[in-house]
Amino acid sequence: MTAAIRIVLLGLILGAAATPVIAQATPRQRPTGVTDSAISRGKALFHGSARCDRCHGLGGRGTPYGPDLADAIWWHGPGSYDWLVREVSHGIPANLTVTGDPMPAGEQMNLSEAEVRAVAAYVWAISHPAKPPLARVPEPS
Repeated sequence: MTAAIRIVLLGLILGAAATPVIAQATPRQRPTGVTDSAISRGKALFHGSARCDRCHGLGGRGTPYGPDLADAIWWHGPGSYDWLVREVSHGIPANLTVTGDPMPAGEQMNLSEAEVRAVAAYVWAISHPAKPPLARVPEPS
């Protein structure tokens, strides 16, 4: 057996041995409050009456007036659901934005607390996409 074939076989054996551990990785857990219905309601608000998409674009992908919210890079904090609720609720002052224009607070957009939480749930969902399940590699016979 050549050295190259031995290396390939060793890689296959080690990869197969590691598969059960890798396959046990748990998917990202949603925070309490980030439910399918909250995400759906938040999406409707984001692209509807809350008008978040005017600055943050379709799907929250950003425009020259507001940053991309779907890339999980946060300028003002950690991007957690609770933090997003606070940001949507209180807004962002002009001196902390790139454009110099403030992000309005939820109450300025006439959003109830439940609607603020729904918008935050939608933003959390687009910035924390579900990880696809890991494929199981059959063990060698």
